[in-house]
Amino acid sequence: MWFEITVEDLRMRSVQEQGVIWDYYKPRHTHAWNMLVLSWRELDQIADTADEMARGFEVEYHWENFIIRLWLYRTTVRTLRKLSPVESATDHAVAKFDNTFQINGHNGLKALRDMIEHFDDYAAGVGRGPATREGDLDPFRHFTKVVYQRGQFSLERTTAYKAAIQLREDVTDLSKRFIDWFHANK
Repeated sequence: MWFEITVEDLRMRSVQEQGVIWDYYKPRHTHAWNMLVLSWRELDQIADTADEMARGFEVEYHWENFIIRLWLYRTTVRTLRKLSPVESATDHAVAKFDNTFQINGHNGLKALRDMIEHFDDYAAGVGRGPATREGDLDPFRHFTKVVYQRGQFSLERTTAYKAAIQLREDVTDLSKRFIDWFHANK
């Protein structure tokens, strides 16, 4: 059966498709945020400096989890780039978040995340990022519940969490903007 597709039909599919993206995004956003908060709490529950030293491996594990969760939250938020009414505003919000982690012109959060997630590539000397096998992959690391330093890269926990909270506030505004657009165009 042949039928003509109108511009209106194409527009509605676009609106409907964006609605589908939103339907997948919203629960994933909640999940990513909750996991980030849980990883923050694990670090926050470490009692004091003596406790940090006694629990060194555990503190490092919690930091790595927090770093991965920060990056996962950022990645989840970037899903909003697929929604045309908030695409450029999403880029702005993510850029503002990323700016918090700039170290020597590089995104330190991404560099740390890459070393954790792509250890095999960095160990083989083919890591793709500002981190180097010789200088950053397995250097002396300094970490407490407050700060994580590995090679040339470091994160301060409260600053990182505040940046995530600000990104979440920005995303709340973007979400409202998308929902309003969606209802006006469906």
